[in-house]
Amino acid sequence: MPSNQLIHSLSPYLLQHAQNPVDWYEWGEEAFNKAKNENKLLLISIGYSACHWCHVMAHESFEDQATAELMNRYFVCVKVDREELPNVDQFYMDACQLVNGSGGWPLNAFALPDQRPIHALTYLPKDKWQKLMTQINDLWQNKPETALEYAEKLGKGLKNMNIPPEISFKTNLNKTSELAFENFVSQYDSVYGGMQRAPKFPMPNNLAFLLNYAQLNSSDAAINMALHTMKQMSLGGIYDIVEGGFCRYSVDIKWFAPHFEKMLYDNAQLIGVYSYAYAISQNPFFKQIALQCIAFCNNEWRDKNGVYCSALDADSEGEEGLYYVYTYDELIHVLGLENDLFIQYFQCTQTGNWEHGKNILFALNTIDEAAIELKSDKAILKLNIEIGIEKLKKYRSTRIKPGLDDKKICSWNGLMLKGLAEAARFLEDQSLKLQIENLSNNILKTFYKDGQLYRIENKGQLKISAFLEDFANVIDGLITAYQVLLDENLLIKAKELCDQTIKLFFNEEKHFFKFSIEDGLAIEKYDVADDVINSGNSVMAHNLWRLSWYFDHRIWQDIVKNMISAMIPLVEKSAPWYANWATLNLQIEKGMNQYIVSAKNKNLAELAFKKINLEPNAILGYVNQDSNIPLFQQKLFKNKNLIYTCRDFTCLAPEEIQ
Repeated sequence: MPSNQLIHSLSPYLLQHAQNPVDWYEWGEEAFNKAKNENKLLLISIGYSACHWCHVMAHESFEDQATAELMNRYFVCVKVDREELPNVDQFYMDACQLVNGSGGWPLNAFALPDQRPIHALTYLPKDKWQKLMTQINDLWQNKPETALEYAEKLGKGLKNMNIPPEISFKTNLNKTSELAFENFVSQYDSVYGGMQRAPKFPMPNNLAFLLNYAQLNSSDAAINMALHTMKQMSLGGIYDIVEGGFCRYSVDIKWFAPHFEKMLYDNAQLIGVYSYAYAISQNPFFKQIALQCIAFCNNEWRDKNGVYCSALDADSEGEEGLYYVYTYDELIHVLGLENDLFIQYFQCTQTGNWEHGKNILFALNTIDEAAIELKSDKAILKLNIEIGIEKLKKYRSTRIKPGLDDKKICSWNGLMLKGLAEAARFLEDQSLKLQIENLSNNILKTFYKDGQLYRIENKGQLKISAFLEDFANVIDGLITAYQVLLDENLLIKAKELCDQTIKLFFNEEKHFFKFSIEDGLAIEKYDVADDVINSGNSVMAHNLWRLSWYFDHRIWQDIVKNMISAMIPLVEKSAPWYANWATLNLQIEKGMNQYIVSAKNKNLAELAFKKINLEPNAILGYVNQDSNIPLFQQKLFKNKNLIYTCRDFTCLAPEEIQ
């Protein structure tokens, strides 16, 4: 079978297109020079391996000979894996937002040979795609000055989109968290949880804000919003009850029908949030979900080097969701007629509750609640469901699995480290400690070489210098892991990476971190919005804030205060899209407490910290020997086991612990 230049790529997404009749190039100078030399526009198509609509457009257009001939004749065609090059993706996604008011994937952009966009859009059916390409080429051939005007106008719009907010001189900031919470309340779906919108994304940062707000303000409303949302998500089709793990989003408001792709970043963050929900509520339902997600990630994504792969595809055997759904006849065959309770509980019907006579497993209530409705003994219903899940798991093993995206992304592994550390802390699960220790070591061993952090590891090869989000999420993971392992080497490494991040990315004049080191794109990106993954700037603000207490870095606190001051108007206006900033502001409003245990062994520290584990504004530390951490100095263990409580760099007299 003939192939194009992508055949030499390591990216699973690019390799999916290596046999297309389209003469694809990877993003780089070879493609740009070809476009200049042949006076052609660039056609830049961006997606990711687990993307359902990316597959649809590939099958309809990129695998079609006639369409490929048009693409090759008129353009120099470039394929981009958005997960490898998020800077490129963000640049053209901003252009798509300006042109259309919305975005998504596959993302297709037409650009000048110098990469400046003139038009951008998402999925198009084949006939419309062919028509558009012809129109764009005619414009370039006959009215190039108009194309240049489009590039100029889009360039100005892109520049305006990427000006970071300015420092606010507003003095009364004490109402910001209250206003942020009111924002959440106004957009909350009281029936199904989450925001009043479709499609629905899990948004772990929204849930984290609500849980933090509930703890620091004793808010029943906030905790109820968070727990109700998490319950509904876990009952919905977005959650895979058979093997564990959440899909990326649901297309409807009920969390019912997902697009079935599973991403490491979603599950990593949700592990931590569900663990925190359990610690607050003591509802074992949330603990069960957290542990199932950990098992899923370990079973499906952890590789031989102890780091985690990226994603599972939405499709298998060319059909979306085929691996996860069942006809009624299949269910009867696998479960037997005697397990009708399982079929009733998961809302399955003879005609199917989804497309093409298929059923998505979807529950309306927890087992305890459903037992009353179905007039069944709770223990019998629970047993029926457990037996049914095991049978379906065995049956599913005979199916062809969705494709695995086996590249390892530094940022997402940082998120997984944080998720596991939060699970160990909030579930009080000692068995997770070894996983956390191994993952922290493996992340640094895998992605950090000769003093440089890389974004991608695949098949033993490192590629692409790390972006801001890679540094930020690894640092966040190391700090969170410290609060469980109490190994100060984790803090020292986190500070070392923080120093590098400031040197590489921080703009003192603009008071924010740019997204990438110089990359040749026309616009310098300053990402501040918290989407399904928190912005690198908000995560770095959290990192600097926490590390400033350990290392007595008052200047880092000044940086954070400037950043949060600039973000206040956005937090107050649109809190769900700046949720990580809202959480940071909440902690700054309430103030930070530092608890340092000076004791003979860590077990005493762990016992002491159990009482304060639910404090979102707690900084934990342990010392029993000479330390390089300023916060710990002069608190060395001297025959007495002590706990120090400090606030604003001032400590109370220590209390003895047994």
